[in-house]
Amino acid sequence: MNNGSRSWAERYSQLVLTPDDAVARIHSGDTVFVSGGVAQPLSVLAALSRRRDLRRLTLATADTIVPPDFLVRQYQAAFQGEPPDRSIRHTTLQVGPGDRDGVMSGVADFIPVDGTSSGNVFLGRHLDVVVVGSSGMDEDGNLNLSCSVDWLPELVAAADQNDTLVIVEVNRRLPWTEGQSTFRLESVDCVVEADRDPIGLPPGPALAEASAVGAFLAGLVPDEATLHLGLGDLVAQACVSLERKRDLGVHSDLLGDVFLHLAQRGALTCRRKGFLDGRWIGSRVLGGRALLAHVDRNPSVELHPIEFVAETANIQRNRRMVSITQASLVDLMGQVAAQSVQWECHSNGGIQHTFHRAAARSTEGLGIIVLKSSYHDGSQSSVVPHMPLGTLVTVPAQDVDCVVTEHGVARLRGGTLRQRVLSLVAVAHPAHRDRLAFEARKLRLL
Repeated sequence: MNNGSRSWAERYSQLVLTPDDAVARIHSGDTVFVSGGVAQPLSVLAALSRRRDLRRLTLATADTIVPPDFLVRQYQAAFQGEPPDRSIRHTTLQVGPGDRDGVMSGVADFIPVDGTSSGNVFLGRHLDVVVVGSSGMDEDGNLNLSCSVDWLPELVAAADQNDTLVIVEVNRRLPWTEGQSTFRLESVDCVVEADRDPIGLPPGPALAEASAVGAFLAGLVPDEATLHLGLGDLVAQACVSLERKRDLGVHSDLLGDVFLHLAQRGALTCRRKGFLDGRWIGSRVLGGRALLAHVDRNPSVELHPIEFVAETANIQRNRRMVSITQASLVDLMGQVAAQSVQWECHSNGGIQHTFHRAAARSTEGLGIIVLKSSYHDGSQSSVVPHMPLGTLVTVPAQDVDCVVTEHGVARLRGGTLRQRVLSLVAVAHPAHRDRLAFEARKLRLL
């Protein structure tokens, strides 16, 4: 260890506090931003949940994987018909598995925002505290953001300029990622050290529709395509069918397990992307232990701020850009809903729209929406005459390219309303096609 690295190590050690001592610096009325994803700072959140003296605290976050204890208490109270403790108000920019129940029960808030602009929501506001997860510090005083870059580098930089308290939870078991994934120790006010396995995302239950959807995808996606794959079990399971393709690439906000599967089968090489060849490009990593091990100190996997990854010009610099994302509903006009159904919010669809539109309008590109044709054991159609009241449209009709169900491919882009209706009825579940055609005639779409 040289003198410089010893100096950084000494500075680091002087900042280390226990979780309880760190959150003691948070006060009632504060607005606190906490990072999410695999590097979610669980020790700090646990200590914050133990603070019963706080009042009117706003906790803003995104992509919560593990629900904080205070949110669990609030949700349980609401479920039991009791008034929940409102001393900490959880607010999210991206609904995740850890706060979905809270949002749907009304004890947590959701901010609909374009995912590429999420950081700007808080850059223009006063933040009292920023809490981020990290996989540790190198000998030059750079702290690594591990699997969640998103807009965090800019947020930490702004916090440093605005005299905002910055707390970093360091867990050296987290992967160290390459790319634009570091920030300086000088920006940090205190460090909390943790020692636990990274938060893994287990695979979802097997979907009967995935094989058929995958077969249609294999017919649509060409060799040497660059992929953006959205979050969702159907996307992950159906895209396994791309394993016989050649020289696929990656340019995706989210890097999930299916990319590793395709790479291990030799289908994904990133050699022919045309933009940043030879490298996976993403903004966050979410998956199982094998994926986290793969990205650890791997120079062929780079994480960058979301403003770079989801910039339309950058997306379209890739050859044969293909975006494959998942939806809940599509109506006969071609509107796609992925983030909410009848007032129930499930995610934030801003990134999905950005990638779908950019890919569909790129040279030799495709925007593909996948969904099961029905739900609730086939009793409800996922192709609907019109969107139910309270449903947010994720991809507007004018931007939708292709819709794929287990029954086929509906190519909507450039089609008339009548052609769209006929295409969507054809890929709907057979049990619902006659009713959909009847409703379309009532609406004078046929």
